[in-house]
Amino acid sequence: MLVAIGDEASIGERLAKLRQVMQERGLDAYIVPRFDAHQGEYCAAHDERLAWMTGFTGSAGLGLVTADAALLFVDGRYSVQVREQTSPELFGYEHLIDAPLEQWLSGHAAEGWTVGYDAMLLPASWVERFSAGAQAAGAKLAVVDTNLVDLIWRDQPAKPTAAISRLPEQIAGESSLDKRARIGRLLGKKGVDWLVETQPDGIAWLLNVRGGDVDYNPVPHSFSIVGADGSVRWFVDQQKFPDGIKGQGLDDIALLAPDAFLTELEALIGKGQKVLIDPDFAPYAAVRAVEAAGGVVQFERGPVAIAKAVKNKVELAGMAEACKRDSVAWIQTLSWLAGSVAERARSGNPITELEVVDHILAERQKLNGFRQPSFGTIAASDSNGAMCHYSVDEESNKPLLENSIFLLDSGGQFDCGTTDATRTMAFAPVSDAVRKAYSLVLKGHIRLAMLAFPDGTRGHHIDVIARQPLWQYGMDYDHGTGHGVGHVLCVHEGPQRIAKPVSAFDLVPGMIVSNEPGYYEAGHYGIRIENLVEIVRLDNGYMGFQDLTLVPIARELIDPALLDADEIAWLNAYHARVRAEMGDLVEDLARDWLRKNTEPISH
Repeated sequence: MLVAIGDEASIGERLAKLRQVMQERGLDAYIVPRFDAHQGEYCAAHDERLAWMTGFTGSAGLGLVTADAALLFVDGRYSVQVREQTSPELFGYEHLIDAPLEQWLSGHAAEGWTVGYDAMLLPASWVERFSAGAQAAGAKLAVVDTNLVDLIWRDQPAKPTAAISRLPEQIAGESSLDKRARIGRLLGKKGVDWLVETQPDGIAWLLNVRGGDVDYNPVPHSFSIVGADGSVRWFVDQQKFPDGIKGQGLDDIALLAPDAFLTELEALIGKGQKVLIDPDFAPYAAVRAVEAAGGVVQFERGPVAIAKAVKNKVELAGMAEACKRDSVAWIQTLSWLAGSVAERARSGNPITELEVVDHILAERQKLNGFRQPSFGTIAASDSNGAMCHYSVDEESNKPLLENSIFLLDSGGQFDCGTTDATRTMAFAPVSDAVRKAYSLVLKGHIRLAMLAFPDGTRGHHIDVIARQPLWQYGMDYDHGTGHGVGHVLCVHEGPQRIAKPVSAFDLVPGMIVSNEPGYYEAGHYGIRIENLVEIVRLDNGYMGFQDLTLVPIARELIDPALLDADEIAWLNAYHARVRAEMGDLVEDLARDWLRKNTEPISH
């Protein structure tokens, strides 16, 4: 069920109603995060409070409403989109990372202000930051037990109740019982009595279950408390088991209602017991419950998240297989575009972005084990490509013209793994500026792909490798270079990442990450080249990347003079592998296109 966003007038009415409720409760400001109670990237329709209040539909953001103003904080991926989706008459705009809410509060909050928030929707680290900012101005944060947006959202969709299914051990590679015992031992080694796990993908991994409460991520919404003895209390709506719980391999865990999570947590924790809580992804309400019980909170990224990130051999084989299947859909789609865009444009019936979204979905639906997209396909022609996380709709739907620069970012959920890839292509000769930008992005992609790095390396140590070719020309991109990817789980998975911000976690063999540098000219085009890669152990004892995505890279956009001999050798070897492994898997017309577009290049 989609959220009815509304026009500028209805958004204005909602802001007015929220301000009235704020006044009744003695609040000078109220925080409206994009988060749900699980701090997930994708929200159920019931939890799309920020979108309903503002019209902004991006996957990350934060709203602040005061008596006479409203602000939207978004990161660089959405700096263009937020201005297109919302009214500057109603909202001001700030950068979520470079000029965060705590900074705004410290400089603009009036002394004596009370800033309200829902403790189930903000993680502890965010509350700490915002509180410090408010205190610097003589203001304070205050928990509001009832969500104020829910009070005024009369037609708010119901909470999701999608069915839960079991992930077979032959796909998971390890039983849930063994996983729980392993996590319990890790808790014991830390001297921790309990773990609060609220991230749906973490719980799904631990219990070997999958669900469908949000789009794209095959996970159920629930909460859990894990003991050092490996016991689990699972707070889940039992409507999600249409055939009952028997046969799910979960007979030895305690099932409770989601609404009992906080009260049970407070009742369970003994005075002085240590409880591990993720400061960045668990709701602050859990911290309050533990402290109310006299427990001691240990803030740390939980062992479930870390264990889940390092895939076992079965999971790694499944991810490689999923990427290979998905590459068939990619090659079929790129071949179709190459052969049809110019002809359709000249006929006056151009291919549109929405048509591309439908086409690559149809190609995936032909594939064995395909379940659903892993995120909303980004099909972005020309200026739409400058919005990193652009989402096409009927209003924004652009045609693909003969002189278009087209960016396609798409992935799938398969029965054995999760995929994500991006390619940029053109259908006629491009300017020297575009060719240069594309070649520099490719140069960064290849340099990262070729990298060998020692144990102890973290993502921020190597992020510069992909950016340096662009930096040489005063160019950059405002997003990370690589994110983790889950196994039949979330397409964006932590804690592994490759980005500018400091990471506290080593990159280790068995992790899956993306390699996706880019470049964006606002109002003109976007360029991104993305493969999924597995971190592997090299013969020299160092680590490196093994490509899983097997899709040609647009040769027609490359200026070979900007690549050195090693980079050209890498590209030619990659294309030779793509041709060898994919040639027999695609249809005849796509095979001809594949052969032509994997020919070696030289200076």
